[in-house]
Amino acid sequence: MTSQDNHNHFCIYCGARLVANQHFCTQCGKKVYHGPQTEVVRVSSKYESQVNRIEEDYNLKQSRASELVEKLFEPNHASYSRFTSAIRKSNQLFYNQLQITRKMIELDDSGLVDDEIENKIGLLNTFVDKMEDLINELVILLSSNKKDNDDVNDLFSDMDDLIDSVKNY
Repeated sequence: MTSQDNHNHFCIYCGARLVANQHFCTQCGKKVYHGPQTEVVRVSSKYESQVNRIEEDYNLKQSRASELVEKLFEPNHASYSRFTSAIRKSNQLFYNQLQITRKMIELDDSGLVDDEIENKIGLLNTFVDKMEDLINELVILLSSNKKDNDDVNDLFSDMDDLIDSVKNY
């Protein structure tokens, strides 16, 4: 039975299960009411394209960051593990927040939670910015041939702070 059948799934008189396009109840014989068919039209939210664009930006940047980590470090190097772990944590939290944001957008057709949706979008943009910072630091490392750097450690600290703040949020 599809949502377009637009009739009760059970007889309102005896409670027997009904099947699609059934006109009379097989249990009690009463006529099955078929209301007027209505089509649900989903209105696109003002935030959907913005959230989609943020997701595309994040995907491109995290992919680029992962490529740079692969170029810079051997898989058995401690920095490789640290970078890939940070990227993985960031991905998990980003996609979790993205899903929450999309659900909020989907469920809120009244505009009552616009401020909260905008806060979530700001948080998603912070993930994109931090991934961009990571890329920049990796490019600097790649061009300078240094394997350890205070700037990278500061970036890890920033990413850890972001991850902790999202977890606490």
